[in-house]
Amino acid sequence: MEQTLSTFINEFTAALAKSAPIFIKKLIFLAILWVTYRPVQGFIMKAFNKFLSLKKLDELLIHFLQSFLNILIIIFYALNVIQILGIEMTSILALLGSIGIGIGLALKGSLSDLAGGMQILASRYFTKGDYIITCSVEGTVQRITFLYTVLHTVDNKFVVVPNGKLSGEVIVNAGANAERRVDCVFSVSYDTSIDQVKELLTDIAKNHALILQDKDIFVRLSKHNSSSLDFTMRVWAKKEHYWDVFFDLQELVKKRFDQEGIEIPYNKLDVYCKTTGE
Repeated sequence: MEQTLSTFINEFTAALAKSAPIFIKKLIFLAILWVTYRPVQGFIMKAFNKFLSLKKLDELLIHFLQSFLNILIIIFYALNVIQILGIEMTSILALLGSIGIGIGLALKGSLSDLAGGMQILASRYFTKGDYIITCSVEGTVQRITFLYTVLHTVDNKFVVVPNGKLSGEVIVNAGANAERRVDCVFSVSYDTSIDQVKELLTDIAKNHALILQDKDIFVRLSKHNSSSLDFTMRVWAKKEHYWDVFFDLQELVKKRFDQEGIEIPYNKLDVYCKTTGE
């Protein structure tokens, strides 16, 4: 019994002495990877950001490329860890292939969103700061990630739209140009002078500081409604002033109508009572 135990201890000691240098070497390599990950990542990202700044690319595309490069760095370090641990790459690749098929089937929608994000960035339908209308939502574009696009609505809501759905929808980019047209409709009663209303609305537009005076100011009678005359007013403003001009016009027109005694009609219902003798 003592001889068997002594033999086991000798063999264990010999094996430990043989494998200890290899084990220590692997620990050193792993420690080097651990220590250098953050500095190397920071250096590469800093150099990449400097390169992108020289290219003057779109801010959303820069954010997308930064995320992609960060993933590549993580994959590079992960492959080095696997190699240091002595795990066969063929086995890993076979396992990853099998897992990839399962994940691909399970995350079919996410892959569609990823492809949609690349399509959006490549085609440049819109950029950061643009006001877009799509997928039954509208808002200002804040950023595009791999899988989704973030919008901020006018009432400060945070809206996340999947890129796959966004790339397949009709997109109205209201902020693509520096100027936007503001359309308003104002109703007056039938006994109001058409020329008076046109002069009044034109005067309001010409005296508003945020309305672009070098653009056409359109004021015309557009519809004979059931109980009103409807006037369409179209003016131009800088895109950042769109809502200010829109709401200012609503208030200013109401005040001027009150001053001029112009009636804003409302739906009326005439009730006729028929009496019959008993």
